[in-house]
Amino acid sequence: MNRFLYYGDAESIPGYNCSSYKPPNPNLNVNVFAGALDIVYGVIVIFLYAPTVVVFHRQSRLACFKIMFFLGLFDIGAITINSLVTGFLLMQGASYCDYPNIIYISGAIGLGCWCSACLTCLVLALNRILDMVCPLMVKIYFRGYRTCAVLMAPILYGCFFFLFTSPVIFSAEHQTWFFDPRTMEGHYKDYTNIPHTINNFSLVFLTCFLYIFFCLKVRSQFRKSFRPKRTARQRQIFLQSTLLCLIHLSASVLYVIMQFVEMPKCLTILSQYLWQLAQGCPVIIYLLFNRKVRAALLVFMTSSSQDKSSNFIRKSADNRMMLLQLTPSQNQNTTAAVRKLTEHENELQCRIHLTSDYEPNQVEIKVDPEKQELTN
Repeated sequence: MNRFLYYGDAESIPGYNCSSYKPPNPNLNVNVFAGALDIVYGVIVIFLYAPTVVVFHRQSRLACFKIMFFLGLFDIGAITINSLVTGFLLMQGASYCDYPNIIYISGAIGLGCWCSACLTCLVLALNRILDMVCPLMVKIYFRGYRTCAVLMAPILYGCFFFLFTSPVIFSAEHQTWFFDPRTMEGHYKDYTNIPHTINNFSLVFLTCFLYIFFCLKVRSQFRKSFRPKRTARQRQIFLQSTLLCLIHLSASVLYVIMQFVEMPKCLTILSQYLWQLAQGCPVIIYLLFNRKVRAALLVFMTSSSQDKSSNFIRKSADNRMMLLQLTPSQNQNTTAAVRKLTEHENELQCRIHLTSDYEPNQVEIKVDPEKQELTN
């Protein structure tokens, strides 16, 4: 991107000139169906991610939510490029020389967001492992604003790729993004992005190794317990980690290989879909497997549709857990998990654990299910 700023436009950059380009007539690269699918997928992912990111920001007093908030921003940025922009270009059958400036800038943004997300995933894995192995290290490096200081590394890392490395360039013929703009035949090696190759192999493999270690650590902690709930929780953790690792690994390896080796079109299309899935699957996994995220999102969606000065209780589907949000002016961020103890004909006795910005409290209350009134 620094060369774009220096020369003023993409075509003025050496190696990116389109003077010899002749538009195909007819254009056989138009693919309205695939482009529409990409756009629909991008809209759905952003629709799911937007409120989830807001929830992460509201819960950002916890380091893991703060990290997931930044990861969500990077994923939304990448999805905008690899799904929405890609879908538009596919419907037009356009390649680099049709929209040189748009494709050059979009490729730089998409590459920067991908690399930032890779390093953020590594930070998240380290945070989860340290929280289990050495909680003191979490307090040292991930407490308060120190988490933001740690997250400056992914931001600067992505800015490096955005500014100082060759961007990915869209090719409608192959329906994916390459580093080679295809303006000069036989010069694909001149556009090789070595830092991207290092990122895809080192960071992604290291993140997968950490997730494997994390799963083994969880398994060792749960081994002594034979309770079904813990077994189910263990399976969820393994499934989440396996899905994330497989998708990221496949997308990373395929994208590196196809920059150096001519691959069948079906594999280049597969690599593009894997990139889309790698940036969109985190929010799907959060909503499917992470109970804390679902609970926080439920509270957020409910509170946004009701009067914030009122108290409300919402029962869960299995009638065993409820979520409670108390939002007086002095405790706007107070949330609670309510577990049913006894239920009588006209009242429900519960024990709740309140968590606020100040300090946790535990009280017992009685709830009138009809009037939704609380009494100590």
